[in-house]
Amino acid sequence: MHLSPFSLMFLPRSMPYVGPCTKVVLAASLLTLLGGLSRQSLTLGAPAIPPEPFITAEDPRTEAVSRSIDQATSRQLVGDFADRVVVATYEELVVRSEELVATVNAFISNPTDQTLQAARESWITARFPWEQSEAFAFGPADSLGYDGALDDWPVNEADVLAVINSEEELTPEYIATLQTTQQGFHAIEFILFGVENDKTVDDFSERELAYLQAATIAFDQTAKALLQSWVTGIDGNPPYRQVLATAGDSSNPAYLTANAAVEEIVQGMLGCLDEVANEKIGEPLETKDTVTLESRFSQTTLNDLHNNLLSVRNAYLGSISASDTGYSLSAWVAEQNPALDDQIKRELEAAIDAVAAIPGPVETNLEEADTIAQMEAAQAAILQVFNTLQSEVLPQVQAG
Repeated sequence: MHLSPFSLMFLPRSMPYVGPCTKVVLAASLLTLLGGLSRQSLTLGAPAIPPEPFITAEDPRTEAVSRSIDQATSRQLVGDFADRVVVATYEELVVRSEELVATVNAFISNPTDQTLQAARESWITARFPWEQSEAFAFGPADSLGYDGALDDWPVNEADVLAVINSEEELTPEYIATLQTTQQGFHAIEFILFGVENDKTVDDFSERELAYLQAATIAFDQTAKALLQSWVTGIDGNPPYRQVLATAGDSSNPAYLTANAAVEEIVQGMLGCLDEVANEKIGEPLETKDTVTLESRFSQTTLNDLHNNLLSVRNAYLGSISASDTGYSLSAWVAEQNPALDDQIKRELEAAIDAVAAIPGPVETNLEEADTIAQMEAAQAAILQVFNTLQSEVLPQVQAG
């Protein structure tokens, strides 16, 4: 994810300043060359994703409260976003990371086909909340390095194997000192599933099990630190929920205006859509190389694409659940232009459906004509949402 200029208070002093929204600005020039997105059923051993119904105007998450675009409105929007989307998602990530630790420990204590499958399914379900956080990978996730430590990819297989074959003591503390491509989700995935998703219980060495256990504990510690950074603060920094909610205060150097925090949300959505369309779909389309598929070892890349789109939708609707409502970006847009709000929701639905139409697992049929056609359609649908948000919503936020 791109480095946000609004995260300066979390930057280590040694890090240079990176200009605003660099990734999104550069990607914009490529948009006319590309196109669409969609969702697909899960693969090998993965629990099924429930169908996501289209969010209609009657959904409580879209209720608009008539009000002017002022500082109080912006603060309510970002405060509800922080509580109902960001913190709620990271809380779920911590629940899933603890389950992953428990199932991995159970597998190591009693290595059977059943305990291995349970550990794999825990890894898959832990991906759901994480990938649903990609639309707001700003603040501590970015500047404190949690994003990379949890989810850098592609994994550096050779270096992971070199550590396994070394005499280093494999502890969570040691794993945390390694390159980000040697830890996190995908290092764990590499060991749990194997290169071809066919690893058996007998294929695990003692050193692999030790690496797996240490990497999983380190992952859980990072997930908890990420949640803490938003809720109570970490390393002397204030909680980022507070930073976002006090945008525009004279004492807030991160967000000089209230609308700057709303813009951060929109830029996060744009960054996620750009990455999914141009990197997660675009690179495999261009290279036809499965190494460019994010979760290739578990053959669950389509899950990632689906959950990334849910992340954008959650950010737009202002909650992860229709029963937990607040004031949202959707409500704000609807106050200004109800037709535009309806258009964005239709386009999000179309993108989710387009990913669903990609034949899975994409890891085994990447070169097939139907797969390529559906990936191109999905890419186009995602970029349509990107274009609408960039051309219609972002200028309104910046002008507000």
